[in-house]
Amino acid sequence: MRTPKIAQRTTGTHETEVGFGPFRLYPQRHLLLKGKKPVLIGSRALDILIALTDRAGDLVTKDQLFARAWPNVVVDESNLRTQVALLRKALRDHDVGATTHYVVAVPGRGYRFVAAVSRQEPHPSWSGVTPPANNVPTRLTRLIGRDDVVSALAERVLQSRLVTIIGPGGVGKTSVALAVAHRLAAAHENPIAFIDLAPLADPCLVPAALASALGSALIGKDPVPRI
Repeated sequence: MRTPKIAQRTTGTHETEVGFGPFRLYPQRHLLLKGKKPVLIGSRALDILIALTDRAGDLVTKDQLFARAWPNVVVDESNLRTQVALLRKALRDHDVGATTHYVVAVPGRGYRFVAAVSRQEPHPSWSGVTPPANNVPTRLTRLIGRDDVVSALAERVLQSRLVTIIGPGGVGKTSVALAVAHRLAAAHENPIAFIDLAPLADPCLVPAALASALGSALIGKDPVPRI
């Protein structure tokens, strides 16, 4: 199976390339690559990464991160914890026994980016990649043999408030769900939100993750009424 290329027209302008580990970050394009592949990461988690790498090695306070990811908005601190958890998952910085760490918490104060960072002009080979249009992860491969299932689920989502896809691990539930999301996004004006709950160890963070994905500003400790 061939992987389709993600391409965009290049403008010839220069931009900063921030390198750390196997990753390359392009702040102007809001794009993070691992090797040559885009990393699936939400816009606020990416804002936090940009803020941390801008001051790699230094403490970046919680207030500074709030100002970067939620400008001119008062939000609950659980939003920040959620987005940092999502960032660590994207960087695989949460694995038990991992030898590479990028984001370190300074209790009660903020976070610090501790990996070595380089800054340089981008390599020409990166110019053919564009970030996803929204927070639904881009499909880098084509789904085979599931068109009927995707069509049926897309119709069911429009009829029901909640649709659950069940099956053994690795059978392709997430791939099918993402295909449904992309089909609905192409056919309807309402935006689609993707929420990854895997990195959340505390179920109390689920409402904050939902509100953050929906772009809702959280005021106070209970986001459910606003959602």
